[in-house]
Amino acid sequence: MTAALVAIVGRPNVGKSTLFNRLVGSRQAIVEDQPGVTRDRLYGVAQWEGRNFLVVDTGGLDPSLETGIPAHIRMQAEVAIEEADLLLFVIEAPTGPTSDDHEIAELLRRSGKPVVVVANKSDSPRRDIEANEGFSLGLGEVFAVSAAHGRGTAELCDAILARVGASEEPVELIPPGTRIAFLGRPNAGKSTLVNALLREPRVIVSDVPGTTRDAIYLPLRHKDEDWVLIDTAGLRRRRQVARAQEKLAAIKSIRAMERTEIVVLVVDANEGVTDQDQRIARMAFTRGKGVVVLLHKWDTVKDDTKRSREILEQTSNALLFLEQPQIIKTSVVGADRDRGQGRAFNLDDVLLACKRTAAALKRRISTSDLNDELQAAVAAHSPPTHRGKGVRLYFATQADSEPPLFMISANAGRCLEEAYERYLVRRFRARWQLYGVPVRIVVRAKDKPGSKRA
Repeated sequence: MTAALVAIVGRPNVGKSTLFNRLVGSRQAIVEDQPGVTRDRLYGVAQWEGRNFLVVDTGGLDPSLETGIPAHIRMQAEVAIEEADLLLFVIEAPTGPTSDDHEIAELLRRSGKPVVVVANKSDSPRRDIEANEGFSLGLGEVFAVSAAHGRGTAELCDAILARVGASEEPVELIPPGTRIAFLGRPNAGKSTLVNALLREPRVIVSDVPGTTRDAIYLPLRHKDEDWVLIDTAGLRRRRQVARAQEKLAAIKSIRAMERTEIVVLVVDANEGVTDQDQRIARMAFTRGKGVVVLLHKWDTVKDDTKRSREILEQTSNALLFLEQPQIIKTSVVGADRDRGQGRAFNLDDVLLACKRTAAALKRRISTSDLNDELQAAVAAHSPPTHRGKGVRLYFATQADSEPPLFMISANAGRCLEEAYERYLVRRFRARWQLYGVPVRIVVRAKDKPGSKRA
């Protein structure tokens, strides 16, 4: 990252994510009036007075808790502190600094990084006076703000620009590379897989479903190729999504799907493909995405020959509409699996399958090759009649890619039966290895001599 990085830190529920959203100018971080909503590091770009800087939101620090998810949150926050050029230490103006705030202040002092104290929830002049209690932390100047209403944030942004070298050039938040979104139900193992691929504990992993809340974009360089791995929140059935933060997390996962090229559907091998897995896969396929299927936690079923065979067969049958996607059996096991250091199986195969699927999604086929295959298909199996008349297919051309779209000129528009279109699609798939990607065919009438299209 070349732009200055500002990290927002503090204890839970002081308004860090609200401040993050205010600085970046959009509701990127999930906000709810309860502690522990933010967990992983979430990055955004802030613009002020024609200059840009990066902002990272972190989970709430609770010095009294050293195990479980709070310990993971602390580890993520410590990484953000190490990366940052400036720290915004958020406290609550109405309550003043707490004992936890003083402990966090000592942690920040030891980091050696410059710190600005932000007394949030200062929504009146009386609160501004209360905000002065923040000077007791011994970290210097205190800014009274109300992140929810924007009060005092202009002065805070001025102070940030005075302390860091913000850039006048645009800042690209999402790194370059082929985007791969890991989607699936809660607790299927998406975050574990992402950490294993990155070989570092970049996202928090827990056996508690719903640990991941925000969609996280993570760069990966593998065999001289750039990838962007997108960890997403698990998608439940709509009627099971009750809380506002889960609904927003689900929306963010779907938006991440729309911004990606490849969707990796992570299926728990213990359960096989469920109705919800089918919905997620169909959602991705209808949006024109390539799909790779992972049967994760394969180590739990691989020794049972009958069960593993049944899971493979059930997966293939349940996802027939994906047209022979690549199915990879994966596992990440061992004491350090959550830190990206456990024993992993077939992870190179995951990236290879994504590479092949991305190539199929972007494939361009020459008109001559396409017409050779069309003629061979018609010779092997003539199209059925349409409204009592014979159907003649003159030529084909590829009109688009990502996903592939083929235009076929015929003696009548929309003259092919669905079964014959499927026959042509199967031929095209087999010839050019277009597996796991949606393929579309449009048949239109050939222009008559002298006619003009509107």
